[in-house]
Amino acid sequence: MTGAGNQQERPAIETIDVSLGAFLSGFALGEGSFMVVCRKRSGSARGFRLSAAFNVSQHDRAPLDPFRETLGCGTMRIAGNGGWYWEVNGLRDQRERIVPFFERFALVGQKAQDYELYRRAVGLLDQRVLGESDYRAVLALRERMNRGGKRKYRMAGILRDYTPTSPASRVG
Repeated sequence: MTGAGNQQERPAIETIDVSLGAFLSGFALGEGSFMVVCRKRSGSARGFRLSAAFNVSQHDRAPLDPFRETLGCGTMRIAGNGGWYWEVNGLRDQRERIVPFFERFALVGQKAQDYELYRRAVGLLDQRVLGESDYRAVLALRERMNRGGKRKYRMAGILRDYTPTSPASRVG
């Protein structure tokens, strides 16, 4: 399964039908996840690479196809449990498609709080150079997302396990 085709054919967020947008937003409220992913990278200046991601999962693929078709981005994958998930990992797609979509079709409750933290993290990660304070800010946002969630790497351990080599390093 591959991602969206010609990026120029993507409809503008403003033109998405209100009922379809409300459906997708409601579906994401129950089945979506906003994340800041932290992967250990030995070649990285900080030892860890930070990236943002959004996905929606479901056992049945049919409700996920409209996400990819409507937003014109992301990848459909088979999950380990035999279900499906649609994911958006590209920072540009998150900035230009996911964030504007959820600004127009707002979430509620805890998911809205997770989205706000994710939106802020995307803004920080979108910088060409991520300074030390911004790196720490992204990690702090990550710690607050998804009610703390289970994490392989926690902020305290990440910060303990590396020594910055310069005041500003590239993301990752």
